[in-house]
Amino acid sequence: MSQLSIYLPPFTGDYSGVCSALFDLNCVVIINDASCCTRNYVSYDEPRWTEARKSTFCSELRTMDAVMGNDEKVVKQTVEAAQKIKPDFVVMLGSPVPAIIGTDMTALAREIEARSGCPTLGFGTTGFSYYNKGISAATLALLERFTDRNLKTTADSVNILGLTPLDFSANDNHLIFKQFLEKSGLRVNGSFFMQTDLEQVRCAAAAAVNLVVSQSGYATARYLEEQYAMPYVVATPIGQQFSREISQTIKQTLQDKKSRIINGNRPRETSPSLLIVGDQVIANSLRAAIQRIHKSANITIASFFEIQPELSLPGDIFLKNERHLVELLRSGKYDSLLADTLITKLLAAASLKCHSLPHPAVSSYLYWDKVPLFIGDEMETLLQSCANESG
Repeated sequence: MSQLSIYLPPFTGDYSGVCSALFDLNCVVIINDASCCTRNYVSYDEPRWTEARKSTFCSELRTMDAVMGNDEKVVKQTVEAAQKIKPDFVVMLGSPVPAIIGTDMTALAREIEARSGCPTLGFGTTGFSYYNKGISAATLALLERFTDRNLKTTADSVNILGLTPLDFSANDNHLIFKQFLEKSGLRVNGSFFMQTDLEQVRCAAAAAVNLVVSQSGYATARYLEEQYAMPYVVATPIGQQFSREISQTIKQTLQDKKSRIINGNRPRETSPSLLIVGDQVIANSLRAAIQRIHKSANITIASFFEIQPELSLPGDIFLKNERHLVELLRSGKYDSLLADTLITKLLAAASLKCHSLPHPAVSSYLYWDKVPLFIGDEMETLLQSCANESG
């Protein structure tokens, strides 16, 4: 009961995170469920679905098949689909029922690959974890399976990690980020995962540096650093001034090969306090961008989607559940709030000065067309407004 939400909808699950990461790739995705999870992904978790289609299928898992462990049906159907569609690879995803009965999705994937001859990836997604875990798992699995380890590094080239519509919507943010890097004299080696193809995955190791724009890309950045000595910068381009600082940081990282995290600072003096609720990396960048305008802005980050200690400042908060968030909003510690529109509309936030920044993984299709361009006039106005209230 501790996870019961009364006011907020269920957040995007891990299986939808995997699907989102793979949307642009030529693959067949099978969600092993009774159809609810597949419908949830298609209807509520994928902003691009109205403009394009993806070979995503439901296994139509039935009670007796689950109870009796009848995996043959889904294996046979998947092999037939692979042989007919001829994708670059196949993906098998779990859902709550297979998770509860202990279905081995990796073993299913191996069986499908052996029969079809098509590379197959299995993910033990459960629906009980959030989208960031799914995106991270998908990215790591793709790199481990398909990346060419023998490529030479391309000078001044950047991989963008953690770039999906679940954080940035399906508007032009991904294009804006690419343009920002190119105008800074950098070359985009790969965009993971918007406007991505398998060739970008194969060439991922050729980048000279990684730019992590959301928390879901952080584990991948650490993996690439470990495997290829590829440094990273953790920051989301937000506003003109802060984005210029990011480009300078990337260039410095290219020179000294030292990874860097930009997450703002914790001022000593007491001042009006702002609470930012959202993805940790995006929230950190919002904090840093606001503090470039008002140095002493007192800002705390909170997130339902994991708080990595190395990305945090003292006082940042991992939100255990909706009740925890409501208690924070009622605590009297904060004067203002920057969060998804559904969170700013909570009754507990009525006494705070609220600023809305839609987060598709939270409010789904209700506001995903209201996400602003992160390097644009609307975001500049938001940053300035938050800075004025934090002084």
